[in-house]
Amino acid sequence: MAEPVKKIETALDGEENPAVPDPADINTKAPAEAPADSSEIPAARKCTSAADTTPTAPQTEIQDPDKKTDLTGLFTEKPLSGEVTVGENITFVAKVNAVSLLKKPTIKWFKGKWMDLASKSGKHLQLKETYDRHTKVYTFEMLVIAAKPSFAGAYRCEVSSRDKFDSCNFDLTVHEACTVEQIDIRTAFRRI
Repeated sequence: MAEPVKKIETALDGEENPAVPDPADINTKAPAEAPADSSEIPAARKCTSAADTTPTAPQTEIQDPDKKTDLTGLFTEKPLSGEVTVGENITFVAKVNAVSLLKKPTIKWFKGKWMDLASKSGKHLQLKETYDRHTKVYTFEMLVIAAKPSFAGAYRCEVSSRDKFDSCNFDLTVHEACTVEQIDIRTAFRRI
């Protein structure tokens, strides 16, 4: 095995660079002076394995999950979290580009981890889907009508088409309606 060659940095005029310390000038402890127990060795001096000494890649900037561009995902537009007051309507929209899909994608809407909302559609919940032939984009909508406080919570949308699958989480927050006290004028004129 070939010995590594020492490289000494020199300035342009041929002198050694004073900023680079000479390896012989560095103080090291002799093995006899080193502590015998490995638990006494400071963390800075403990040996690391060869796997730990490999250089790490520079860390890239982490993006928000909603803004992440996923090349394998099916969504072109994911449903976003929303807020509504009691009694109002709100619509969640998910769009899927079907240019590369051989089969129509299927969508499932869930509340919480497992409650499928397909069986709950009716007076307060409507599920719609439309298809634009020109752009080949499926639009799936979940319309919450006359929201109640019990509708608040975490929701999930799952889209699958043959071997492709994508999922998205979003939240619905339902605020209490501002109530104005109704004064019954008849109570002021009641006889006691």
